[in-house]
Amino acid sequence: MINPDLPAGYHVENLTTLLHAVVAQYEDLLDAHELELYQRYSSLSSTAKSLYYRLLTRRGQFLRQDKLNYDDIPQLNMTLAELCESGMASSNHAADPALLLGLLTRPELIQHFKPSGHSKLNKQQLLATILEQTDSELILETLRAAFPYVEAHYQDAFETFQVCFFGNNHQDLSEFVIRDLGHVQYENYSLCRQTRYFQTRQQLQQQMLYSSARQQLDDPLLLQNAHALIQLAHGLPAPDHHPHLQRRYQKAIIHIARQLERLQCMPDALQLYQRCDRHPSRERQIRILKKQGDFDAAMALCRDIAAHGQHPEELEFAQRFLPQLQRASGLNIQAQKRPEFREFELVLPKTAEAVEHQAAAALTDDLHIACYVENTLFNGLFGLFFWDIIFTATPGAFINAFQRGPLDLSSEDFYLRRQPALNARLAQLRRPDWQTVIRKHYAAKQGIANPFVVWEALTTELLELALLRIPAQHLQSLFQRQLYHPGLFRNGFPDLIRFSQNDYELIEVKAPGDTLQANQIRWLKHFQQYAIPACVCWVHWDSAADD
Repeated sequence: MINPDLPAGYHVENLTTLLHAVVAQYEDLLDAHELELYQRYSSLSSTAKSLYYRLLTRRGQFLRQDKLNYDDIPQLNMTLAELCESGMASSNHAADPALLLGLLTRPELIQHFKPSGHSKLNKQQLLATILEQTDSELILETLRAAFPYVEAHYQDAFETFQVCFFGNNHQDLSEFVIRDLGHVQYENYSLCRQTRYFQTRQQLQQQMLYSSARQQLDDPLLLQNAHALIQLAHGLPAPDHHPHLQRRYQKAIIHIARQLERLQCMPDALQLYQRCDRHPSRERQIRILKKQGDFDAAMALCRDIAAHGQHPEELEFAQRFLPQLQRASGLNIQAQKRPEFREFELVLPKTAEAVEHQAAAALTDDLHIACYVENTLFNGLFGLFFWDIIFTATPGAFINAFQRGPLDLSSEDFYLRRQPALNARLAQLRRPDWQTVIRKHYAAKQGIANPFVVWEALTTELLELALLRIPAQHLQSLFQRQLYHPGLFRNGFPDLIRFSQNDYELIEVKAPGDTLQANQIRWLKHFQQYAIPACVCWVHWDSAADD
């Protein structure tokens, strides 16, 4: 069925776009079989392309011909014959009977094969019984006569095309539909061979191996098999200096090592963690070393993190865990003081309304405007201030037209790879017209996807209040911290911002029984260090309102 909200032939155009784009960027990396898919598809009629799209995107390797009913393919048999003659599909060819039988419903299986004792069998048992009682050739003859089937060729080659286009195994052609229906509007950024994601065939193959491993790690049986997990880890080739493939590889290795920890295979887990340098590999090594009683090695690694660590969470862990190791080693270490922040109490009636919204209303008066912003305001300002740099083509950062941001945006690599441009933009905060770049992007980019900008939350009124009340030096401090690791520092901002005539204040609201989270404490410490006005509001329910 064609989607009535999309133009006729949209699906063929989208598949054609994908194939063209991959050949334009990666022709030198594709093998003969993959290039053959592109060449043969290009020679098909528009109707045959439409049917081939359906064969590729419907679930399963084989499809029943009686299920292929489409308004834009009025002569199915003729179109199917074109696909078969061109080598793009096969019809009623020899295939695994077990796979083909799975295309039939339970009543159809009983009607055509009449297995003994069928009334007491579920479908899986029926299939096993039929395969046991019926000759394979007879099964194929029966299916060809009653349920003709078809298989699209080049399915494996198309998987390679999709990996080249999307850079992962979870996006597919439905992304075109989401865009075409207007659900997401993407920024227009450069895609070319010079900045493409894969530079070698080896990188492409590694990507497919890492994706396959990640899928395998969803299998609960595999997760309980230490030997199989170790084999899977040792079967993953280490990538070259490709930053995103490095992240994918280490994520898979750390995932496997963490599961080996749960299975109490500590030496194997430790060995795998030692192959990685990304957080939390060193944290997990220290925890294992402590469990094994090797306090000296654990403390040495902790001190190395404290001296040379780059990841904020890793640094915080080392500062927190080193005293524990020292005490476990028999050293007399003074307990660390809990951080103290400016705070006040607020009594509110207990209602169904969110406590943050209640607090914002209670703290708004003739001289103050309190707005619930949480993570939307400062992230929005960050996304708008650095918009053009975020979407500048950087090698390996953009792989297709359906990205809300570059692939490295949520890692510490983002700043390191764009340091000159980002530092130059930060320097603009020392100019009197620093707000201009934010206002320009706010006006020009309305509605376009940016992982830091929530358009419906960032109203014109809120934006203007923020630009007028928040000093540039405060934003420079916040932005520099966010650039250090944009993914980590996008969370934990206070719930409210309270504007006065010439100033502002950030307020973290805590309902009864709630506590400050690690990412919130992280920001509150930063606010203290840079004299940014912030406090914690501890809410109490009005007991009189319950009487």
